[in-house]
Amino acid sequence: MRDFSKLENENNEKHHYYLIGKNEKKLIKKLDEHLKFYTLRFNNKFLGKEIVYDVPSNMLSNAGLVLSKQYEENGGVFFKVRKISFLPENVSRKSKKFYLAQCSGKEEPKDFPIQIANAIQSSFTEPFTIDLVSIVRQTVPKIEILVYGKYYQIIGGFGYKAKLNFEKVIYRDIETNKKVARYGVTFVMPNNKFDEKYNNEILQIIDKYCSELVPYKSTRFEIAKKALYPTAEEGE
Repeated sequence: MRDFSKLENENNEKHHYYLIGKNEKKLIKKLDEHLKFYTLRFNNKFLGKEIVYDVPSNMLSNAGLVLSKQYEENGGVFFKVRKISFLPENVSRKSKKFYLAQCSGKEEPKDFPIQIANAIQSSFTEPFTIDLVSIVRQTVPKIEILVYGKYYQIIGGFGYKAKLNFEKVIYRDIETNKKVARYGVTFVMPNNKFDEKYNNEILQIIDKYCSELVPYKSTRFEIAKKALYPTAEEGE
């Protein structure tokens, strides 16, 4: 079991974009043309899956907490607690992630109530006055997120390596079976001072030449909420 009390450190940075027009080949051709000192190489396809849990009243998500079961590419399955910032989307931010016990595909949060309750408590400086263990035991699956994708390697001089992921994401409300698809691109770049100038060079080229890429900072959970449960204003 992982130490749920410690925040997982990430050794990369991710830049997310909506892909307008869904034309993967056109974007690859454009990047090939302008990334003159880099090589784009197709690597593999991948399938990602995440199940978001909450109590029927959505108390956890309303408090900015996302409890989910994550399915990894290598076949591993684990629970994760994220604290989502309520800062505006255009403000730089990162969600805090606590990785919990490895589990099987059939296990649910209610099978690990104490560990998950402790992870939720660790997300806040003030102690909760409610019984978090009882809350976790009442959680049910709410949203399924499926990611169908393929990724390319971006290879440059001096050992630089990054990834370019093309993603078709299906958001599904588990109770109603409502589904919404979104298309996007994620650049996964090394997070260190040595590669910072190469990261910036690639990002500047994207900003200048790739008008079909629109950056966003929302989490997949936030996108799912807007797509599956639009407000009256958003619907208009």
